[in-house]
Amino acid sequence: MLVSTNLLGLFVRGLFVNPAIEKLKAEGHEFIKQEIKKYERTGKWVNITAFLLIVVYLYLTFHFWNIGVTAVAVVLMLARLPDLLWEIKTGKKMTIYSMPHNTFSFITNFLMWASLPALYYFLYHF
Repeated sequence: MLVSTNLLGLFVRGLFVNPAIEKLKAEGHEFIKQEIKKYERTGKWVNITAFLLIVVYLYLTFHFWNIGVTAVAVVLMLARLPDLLWEIKTGKKMTIYSMPHNTFSFITNFLMWASLPALYYFLYHF
């Protein structure tokens, strides 16, 4: 579960622009602009590496276990995606009080928790 969500976090965070960095890029000193270029170049490589690690991770879950474990890993990634996008948009860590209280949020939280018994089933009984 931790590997799925952390790999997804590495990948998705690289897809979005940080507004504070963009402001520094526009208004900052030349040295800061050069450092931001290095930061962006490194971010692209981290994004590519995270994507490749996700592909390898999913392949390894299928190779060493079964398609059920791989499907649970994908469900965990998809269930974490809306929360991660909200955290990127607001810039704050999500808590039970700050999360949006809508149907979609409850569905994704249910999927996150329901995937754990499914993972147990696919690891030990399938």
